[in-house]
Amino acid sequence: MLEKVEKPKTLKDTALEQLRLAIMIGQLAPGQRLVERTICEQLGVSRTVVRECIRHLESEHLVTFSAGGSSVAVLESDEIRQIYHLRAMLESEAVRHCAEQASPELVALLQEGLIQIRDNLHAGDVVEALAHSYAFYERLFVTAGMTVAWELTERLNGRIGRLRFMTLSTKERSVKGPNNLQDIVNNVAKGDSKAAVKACRKHIDEACRMGLHLNQQ
Repeated sequence: MLEKVEKPKTLKDTALEQLRLAIMIGQLAPGQRLVERTICEQLGVSRTVVRECIRHLESEHLVTFSAGGSSVAVLESDEIRQIYHLRAMLESEAVRHCAEQASPELVALLQEGLIQIRDNLHAGDVVEALAHSYAFYERLFVTAGMTVAWELTERLNGRIGRLRFMTLSTKERSVKGPNNLQDIVNNVAKGDSKAAVKACRKHIDEACRMGLHLNQQ
């Protein structure tokens, strides 16, 4: 069997990741205009690279373009509701499949990822917790055999990341979020798909309410 070849990151890849993260964690605020010259100086890349990154982020709906130039997109309440609704549908289905085919290896991997999320939140490192959250959910979808659903989720991950950073930055969610994920993992371990789906939907419903509340402040 041929082994997957990892492509080296280009300057554009690195710059894109940095810009996306800056938007996700609010360093570039909603509505803020993106000044190409400033970004070039901060990232040490050419204007061509910056423009390519901005176009890519437009496709992810993290950036909007108007006559005045490009700016960070503002998340509207209806958009937030739709994102969480799609998350609930896709993630609960992935959780169901995982519970139906649970193995000790899968449970151990999920538990390991959850410990990393919890430890980073406890240390106040929300950015690192975001990275481990991404890996946690990727594992859920891939294990469930829902690779197409994961591809769809990845298209939303920039906006999901913005909302997740907002919620996990609060004391309440930094504790309650991992606890909810623990309920999901526990039910997957027991092979109880019904309870796992219920825990998943509860987790997302709570995140939705908090995300809407924080976005209005």
